[in-house]
Amino acid sequence: MAEHPGVESRLLDELRQVLGARPPAVADLPNLPYTEMIVREAMRLYPPAPGVAREPIEDVTIGGYEVPKGSLVTVNTYAMHRDPRFFGDPDRFDPGRFLRGWEDRVPRYAYLPFGAGPRVCIGAGFAMMEARLILAAVAQRWRLLLRPGQHIAPMQLVTVRPKHGVWVEPRARP
Repeated sequence: MAEHPGVESRLLDELRQVLGARPPAVADLPNLPYTEMIVREAMRLYPPAPGVAREPIEDVTIGGYEVPKGSLVTVNTYAMHRDPRFFGDPDRFDPGRFLRGWEDRVPRYAYLPFGAGPRVCIGAGFAMMEARLILAAVAQRWRLLLRPGQHIAPMQLVTVRPKHGVWVEPRARP
């Protein structure tokens, strides 16, 4: 958000309208759609798990390719979330992608920050709730400014994380 003042401004407007000066609560989440859109867009660009692997239990054809039972099939969610067929201008941070009805505009398995199907992350709902509450609570009280001169490079391990960390200067909001 330090690099997107328009997004930050819109978030703060939503937080002021819904919360006023009180901290967010779980009951507020349905009334904080822009907060959710920001979290979803951040997770599109930096999915918690940059890829998943699966093993078919029977021979299957995927996209015209024969995949024998027992093969290792990997899905690179990090790359898929940046595929311009599914997300226009894919490297741009745009929470508007997740306006109401986004599920009807994006193919079912093109957005997989927590995986999908029977192996979907069991904590997905909790993680989304927690991320939205944290974003709302922090943004209400603090402005996080990026320290000048740093280059944030994602590093893919088991999870996606910044290679050299992210150095910010917190400024209390009045």
